[in-house]
Amino acid sequence: MSILFIQNWDIIHGKGDEYARFVTDTYIPETSAMGFIPVGGYYVEVGFGPKVLGVYACNALEELTAFVTSKRFKDLTVELKSFVYNYKSSVYEPTGAVKREKYTIQKGVWKFNQYYDIMPGMKKAYADFVINEHLPAMQKIDYVEVTGGWNTVFGGFSEIIAEFTFKDPVDIGRLFNNEDFRRITLTLKNEYVRNYASRVLRSTERFDEPKWLRL
Repeated sequence: MSILFIQNWDIIHGKGDEYARFVTDTYIPETSAMGFIPVGGYYVEVGFGPKVLGVYACNALEELTAFVTSKRFKDLTVELKSFVYNYKSSVYEPTGAVKREKYTIQKGVWKFNQYYDIMPGMKKAYADFVINEHLPAMQKIDYVEVTGGWNTVFGGFSEIIAEFTFKDPVDIGRLFNNEDFRRITLTLKNEYVRNYASRVLRSTERFDEPKWLRL
């Protein structure tokens, strides 16, 4: 089981070059040397900001806690904030609905993520809907991968994130026109959740595993 640690930020206008050098030469190498390997970096192409996401994965909350409370990580984050604004961080654990042993490095992909809160008193009904209707419908669509469902542990923009992965951005448009997707999304929004939002993310083109991630 993977725990996700996601950082979001916007780059300060005029500091793009300094920011890129810092992230490439200092931030990523040093966090990787601490044993915390990034598994993805994304730009928000459509949807709410902040517009840059850095994603790390680990095996347990205890491991993450040791990392984010270390003096070196705190110092690196302070330095990062001299190049960015709207910095936010959040932690997520799997909902359990999507079976995935480990969240691995993803490059050259596009994401469509749904964000929402479950309506009060609807948790059981929502879980039944996801398992019996939503996931089976999505898994029949062969050009999209149901990558994960995530519960927010702390931070973030919503209680739940549903994550879908595409190799070709054209397929995101195809999904929006898919009748099954439109039907289950309408049911989701009308009967089970509130505060629904979505984003389309593009992975950074300069991502080389395992250590070099330039956002």
